[in-house]
Amino acid sequence: MDMLSGIVEHTPTWVFVVFALLVMMGVQSMRPRRVRLVRLLITPAIFIVWGIVSLTSKHAFSTMLLTDWLVTAAVGIAIAGALVRFHALRADRQRLIVQVPGSRLPLIRNVTIFAAKYALAVAAVVATSAADQVAFLDVAVSGLCVGYFLGWLGRLMMAYRHAPALDESVVIAPGAAS
Repeated sequence: MDMLSGIVEHTPTWVFVVFALLVMMGVQSMRPRRVRLVRLLITPAIFIVWGIVSLTSKHAFSTMLLTDWLVTAAVGIAIAGALVRFHALRADRQRLIVQVPGSRLPLIRNVTIFAAKYALAVAAVVATSAADQVAFLDVAVSGLCVGYFLGWLGRLMMAYRHAPALDESVVIAPGAAS
């Protein structure tokens, strides 16, 4: 218990803020809603930036880590290409608003990725003798996330381009198009 409280105490405040933001956005994704297109780009932006920072901030940066990151990024792109669909997407291209169905997947995905990255950051501090293995795993998770979200963005843009017009007579939730 002392170790757990020490981990939480030494966790920077920004980590809790990012976690809260990811959970909030995941919970919001559980219901059908209308949002500005740019709003859908926030979560991918967080994970892409985090993935790039994770790669570039390694003290022992090497071609092996870069290869690890690139290979797992390619796997992430393939996973998104195979799994991500935006069948029910509707778009108002004048106002850049989209209607998306509700799904639990974003919440589960966000929390899972965050937990993996947090656990690896803790492992890097606690298990210094395994620093190389932890760095390799951290870079792999980062690459996978970047690839997944790049693939996700590609799928979103293709769906947006071909999405039927938003039916203004359907009301999803008041104020949901922020």
